[in-house]
Amino acid sequence: MQTKSKQEEAVLKEIRDLPEIIQEKILKIIHFFRSEIIESRVSEEKATAEFLSVCGTWVDSRSVEKQIEDIYSSRKSTSRTEKMF
Repeated sequence: MQTKSKQEEAVLKEIRDLPEIIQEKILKIIHFFRSEIIESRVSEEKATAEFLSVCGTWVDSRSVEKQIEDIYSSRKSTSRTEKMF
């Protein structure tokens, strides 16, 4: 078997003499690592990129001051938190 790197060769050397049951466990760990860590990270990055690709910029012809004024005027005052502080 031709190995791709020195690390691959070292890994094979390390597990070659282990009992078969241990080799099976190592194989399961490798599969878990690939599916849950490597592939999920790539999927998360892809999902983020897809989400950002559909996001547009904020379009509003009003001035910044007018937008801020509208935000503040739409807020409602409440006394629910008065007892907390």
